[in-house]
Amino acid sequence: MKSLLTKIKEQFVTSTPKIPKNACYFCKRKASDLRNYRNESNKKIKVCYLCVEYAERRAFRK
Repeated sequence: MKSLLTKIKEQFVTSTPKIPKNACYFCKRKASDLRNYRNESNKKIKVCYLCVEYAERRAFRK
């Protein structure tokens, strides 16, 4: 019989959240018009129009 801790651990490890490709990097909302930015490690990220100000404050590059 599995212990309670292993059952809980299996639930969290196996159930990763599904993030769609057209989702904002910060708020994870789906949006049709995403803007491209680059983060600190120079990876492309997509940002919705609501989070653009936040991305620019954090000095993400266009």
